[in-house]
Amino acid sequence: MTDPKRMFSRLLLGVALLTSLNIAAQQSQAQKQAEAELLSLHEEERRAHFDHDVQALLAHVAPEVVDVRDGRVNYMSREDVRARFLAYFKRAEFSAWDDIDPPIVRVSSDGKMGWMIVCVRIAYTETDASGKKTKQHSVGAWMSAYEKLHGNWIMTAVTSTFGGN
Repeated sequence: MTDPKRMFSRLLLGVALLTSLNIAAQQSQAQKQAEAELLSLHEEERRAHFDHDVQALLAHVAPEVVDVRDGRVNYMSREDVRARFLAYFKRAEFSAWDDIDPPIVRVSSDGKMGWMIVCVRIAYTETDASGKKTKQHSVGAWMSAYEKLHGNWIMTAVTSTFGGN
């Protein structure tokens, strides 16, 4: 004859194990969904370059962004980011902004923070103030940090490097 207390303990242990597995599966699915959302932002950023759409770039930028570049740490307001891209887009006509390798994306287990590492080949024709056109080619790599606020991913920091082919 089986002891009822032992059976009940085993039943509770089984329920706890199944609940734990279910929570882990839900977190994993939520993380995959969040990673897909961040990859979608990367695609939006690519389109924004070809369309010269500064507003699309700013849609997921925090009011202040930590920008690490050229051995310096700077704090940029959303308006600073706007000015940088307005000037850049004014002189550049893109022919390439393509991933060299697939982006690497990770999201925290609670789904509130994420990061993405990107490496792209960039080609564009630059027009200077005199109207002279010059072809530019470079490789850019960066890591962007994101927070999920009110259901939207917002970039809070970026560390970047740019170089020749």
